[in-house]
Amino acid sequence: MMKTPASHPHSFFQRLILGHFGLALTYWTLFIGASLVFFVFGSAAVAAEDWPRYLIGLGAMLGWTFLLLVGVQRGFKGEDPGKALGRIAMLFLLLVMTNALATLSFI
Repeated sequence: MMKTPASHPHSFFQRLILGHFGLALTYWTLFIGASLVFFVFGSAAVAAEDWPRYLIGLGAMLGWTFLLLVGVQRGFKGEDPGKALGRIAMLFLLLVMTNALATLSFI
């Protein structure tokens, strides 16, 4: 007899936030999702030359990145949390800068 997969009482997003998928998958999913949203709305703001809206979006993206780093710091259970946090912070910073430059290409 074939077993059917157990139904999950929570949605995908709730399971993601609750940590059912592991720390790395959680923070990368949340970061990439926010980056895609920023890219779409930031590109539209740049195309419309609406600089206040673009700067607010960029500030929100940086704030979201900081919140994710705080979550990584609290959720990390390894030997050297400073080393892991430093690597992740540098990756996030470089990706945010790349995303910001990509949105500015719509000028």
